[in-house]
Amino acid sequence: MKKFVVGITGGIASGKSAVSGMLEKKGAYIIDADVVARDVVAPGSEGEKLLKAAFPKAYESGSLNRDVLREEVFSDDGKLKRLNGITHPLIRKEIEKRIENAPADTVFLVVPLLFESGFDNLCDYIATVVSDEDKRIIRLKNRNNNITEELARKFMSAQLSENERITRADEVIVNNESLEKLEARVNGFYEKIKCREC
Repeated sequence: MKKFVVGITGGIASGKSAVSGMLEKKGAYIIDADVVARDVVAPGSEGEKLLKAAFPKAYESGSLNRDVLREEVFSDDGKLKRLNGITHPLIRKEIEKRIENAPADTVFLVVPLLFESGFDNLCDYIATVVSDEDKRIIRLKNRNNNITEELARKFMSAQLSENERITRADEVIVNNESLEKLEARVNGFYEKIKCREC
């Protein structure tokens, strides 16, 4: 039976993880692209072999140093394209497999770069999590002491604009207030998705 796939996306530090955690607590079946991305380059995998060949510097310590890899590709568009060219097909194939084998009729697919990666065409319905820029900068800096405001803004400008995500999504989940308010919104969203055939 074809699964109903709900995409969850949003800019960096918008609150996607909080939303997916709340959905999971409600019993939703979640596929997280970040988890899949780690799995497809796990030690001994085909992905690891390809990455090692393309980015040997990131493996100098013996295993993948994500900080070294991030630094290498962030400042070089050509290298970023090469990285995406290796990882995106592997991630997509694995996500498609996990959707097909999911034990639930409705699958929530969490992908930070849903539109940028073209993974939106796997989804039947898309929600984007939005939050004010200043709040996202505070969250980013709280998450990582090494991130300056300038770097935080650089991360944000490398992604689609908030407006474009909102225009392309079917639903917007606003995360500017307390976690309780966010949870109330997420609960309403989940009930709506669950009841789409009620």
